Amino acid sequence: MNIDVFNGDADGIFSLIQLRKTYPVPAGQQQLVTGVKRDISLLRNISDIQANDASITVLDVSFDKNAADVERVLQHVESLFYCDHHQAKTLFEHPKLSHRIDTSPTVCTALLINTYLGGDQSLWAVSGAYGDGMDASAGQLADSLGLTAEHKLQLKELGVLVNYNGYGACEADLHFPPASLYQQLMAYDDPFAVIADSESPFSVLKAGYEADLALASASPYLVNNDTVLAVQLDNAPWAARISGTYGNMLAAGNPAKAVVIASTNSDGSLTISLRAPKNNPYGAADICSQFPTGGGREGAAGVNGLRPDGLMKFITQVTTYYDGNTGLISSD
Repeated sequence: MNIDVFNGDADGIFSLIQLRKTYPVPAGQQQLVTGVKRDISLLRNISDIQANDASITVLDVSFDKNAADVERVLQHVESLFYCDHHQAKTLFEHPKLSHRIDTSPTVCTALLINTYLGGDQSLWAVSGAYGDGMDASAGQLADSLGLTAEHKLQLKELGVLVNYNGYGACEADLHFPPASLYQQLMAYDDPFAVIADSESPFSVLKAGYEADLALASASPYLVNNDTVLAVQLDNAPWAARISGTYGNMLAAGNPAKAVVIASTNSDGSLTISLRAPKNNPYGAADICSQFPTGGGREGAAGVNGLRPDGLMKFITQVTTYYDGNTGLISSD
């Protein structure tokens, strides 16, 4: 049995599409383990019995958030391949474990898989990188493929829409469950075929995205200074859906500022999306990892359950961090 574990956002979905286009497995031999974007401790959903003699692939979820379950399933699996770009301070070696983990702010999992596969499915990688907010890296790969400006815009739109679909408090908030969206997209030869088909998920996602973005764009700023732009969205499914994509959009339009997007959870706590300044794409994971439900990568991170009275303190920490790190810094 092949167990494919992947984040439910564009980076996770397009990474797995690349891998299974190149190394297909029969549907009856593939088990999918995924969820909303914020559901990253995914290996806990694999039992010891399911792991027995399985080949497990893990894409685009933090090693640190799954380390204990990695150790557990390694006692039972045939092999485990781990590819990711989030923090991996607990990474260890094991005979059954192979990994490609790179936390550089210029890569995402889709780009790492593209390199791993020797560029076999690069169009999907371009969309994955665009969806993950890595426009510069996505554009470089697109240019190397000789894509036109129009083609780049099309791949970017698809990536943004698939990424948008991953955000929500639960799968019921999403337009498509991530596993279903992966399966539907796998039916197409390339991303352009998805866009060209009026019956594909593309049109549904585009309509939902435009409606949610209009609501987010009407939300007032909490803070907007030289260092930080912060917005708090309403307590509604649309806010959960658009939060990450809206953060990416604001970050792209304000490259010198860190961007904080806060949305309210059903228990009253806040979900925080933090984007490091595009001109200084470091430190987001370090800031968010100070909180019990926080984590991420250098350029983008988040907190799943911040107390409401801690929001302004969080914004102050972000401001202090980037006020003190105004130039490019290393990730060490």
